[in-house]
Amino acid sequence: MARLKKRQRDILAALQELGGQASIRSIAQKTGLDVNGVSQSLGVLAIGEYVYYMSGRSGDAIYALSDKQF
Repeated sequence: MARLKKRQRDILAALQELGGQASIRSIAQKTGLDVNGVSQSLGVLAIGEYVYYMSGRSGDAIYALSDKQF
């Protein structure tokens, strides 16, 4: 992934502030973004190996930061 979009950087920052792992819903609340948008962005970030899926479904799905620098 060449350059991260502002939304993606905001999501990564929120995930870091939330202790490195959090639900989609928690990230959405922290960033003020909607759950669907956060979910889509996390999918793209997972493809780029910035985050990885841990468990859960829908808004309760848990994602965690990978070791990749952003």
